[in-house]
Amino acid sequence: MSMATAGSHIGWTSPSLPMLKSNSSHIRITSDDASWIASFYLLGTVPGCILAAFIVDWLGRKMSLLIAGVPLFVGFIMIIIAWNPYILYASRFISGIGQGVVYVVCPMYIGEIADKEIRGALGSLIKLMVTFGELYAHAIGPFMSYQNLAYICLLLPLMFFLTFSSMPESPYFLLMRNRQDDAMTILKRLKRRVSEDQLEIDLQEMQKTVIRDLRDRGHLGDLFNTPGNRRAIIISFGLQLILQCSGIAAIESYTQEILEEGDGALPASITVILLSLFQLIAGVGATILVDKLGRRPLLLSTTFLAGITLSIAGIFYFLKFVYKVNMTGYGWILHSSVIFYELIIALGLNPLPYMMLGELFSTNIKGAAVSSTNVMSSLLAFAVSKLYQVISDYYGVYTTFGCFACSCFAGLIFIMLIVPETKGKSLLEIQEELHCKNKKKTERKSQNRKRNEQIQISTII
Repeated sequence: MSMATAGSHIGWTSPSLPMLKSNSSHIRITSDDASWIASFYLLGTVPGCILAAFIVDWLGRKMSLLIAGVPLFVGFIMIIIAWNPYILYASRFISGIGQGVVYVVCPMYIGEIADKEIRGALGSLIKLMVTFGELYAHAIGPFMSYQNLAYICLLLPLMFFLTFSSMPESPYFLLMRNRQDDAMTILKRLKRRVSEDQLEIDLQEMQKTVIRDLRDRGHLGDLFNTPGNRRAIIISFGLQLILQCSGIAAIESYTQEILEEGDGALPASITVILLSLFQLIAGVGATILVDKLGRRPLLLSTTFLAGITLSIAGIFYFLKFVYKVNMTGYGWILHSSVIFYELIIALGLNPLPYMMLGELFSTNIKGAAVSSTNVMSSLLAFAVSKLYQVISDYYGVYTTFGCFACSCFAGLIFIMLIVPETKGKSLLEIQEELHCKNKKKTERKSQNRKRNEQIQISTII
């Protein structure tokens, strides 16, 4: 529910910005104001990610998520009482702090409580619940006033507080605090059908991982100094770069306005609702496919198809605004390309970068790693969301969609060369693979260096 609450803040902009721009709005805003309202939420995510890095190993995964609910709740209160754009800026920034904490802690929490057989499916629920929150706001928005929409959205953080309070703490965190008995109690609760012997084996593996991680307690510098961690941070940064540069933040913030450029059979507001519903269905499909097909096949296929759909949208805009082609009756092309883009990334490119954050890093530096990745992701999302309006106004919206498409095609190369498959592997196995690959490279370089030295010596002799 924490992710659904964050999603409702994301989805709030699509129906609300047209209301705020209308002549009947009690807060008259310009296009520039709208771009700041859309992007300040993403900027607020940055301090939220940094805060999460400090509290996640101090207060625990569960308490950190509960704390994140407070700014998400306060944000909607401020939206209700706002009387000028500056209060809306502040409300969006404060809400973003809550999202930052949630985006850091939730992948860690799921990665640590889930079995390896279902970890991918549960990890995909992260973005699925975000999509649910967006659908919630999109579905209610067209039929509600500005303030009533915010009141209805307030129900989500309240439901989160009520439901998550009874959830267990991560057994990994409990072992980090030397609370073995509590960790075993949680394991029994999470794995009710597993035998006592298997629970002991699972606990021992967790202890082995935690002991190793605490012995080699990480710092921010270890993200780049340790070979395995360096590879993990490159993978995480790269996937987030591909996702954000595909335009996800801008397209989600301006969905209704983008669709209004086409002359579809349905009003843009209704199309947005259907789009969110289809995204939710695609997200359910992702939870099934991620542990059947694997991470790499889904990333490769969805990134390629996203590039195709964005190219089609860019061509539509190019023909309409540059060559002045009469696109009346062809608005369905734009609608279809945007809808298929959202559906396609919901199957892989959108959820997997967040889900894999909980898999790629060892426990001792996971907080710093996830926070760093989300800070980078949030700054990128903020920049893309803010610059979308600027570039579209100065160079044409077809330019922005062309850039989004090129980013997807470039991302294919990165995924093919760098991203590993983590399907069906325990967290320990993933760490060993990341470190072993780098160790093999180091050994290979050492062997080549020795061989060259021997050749030089033999030449001298």
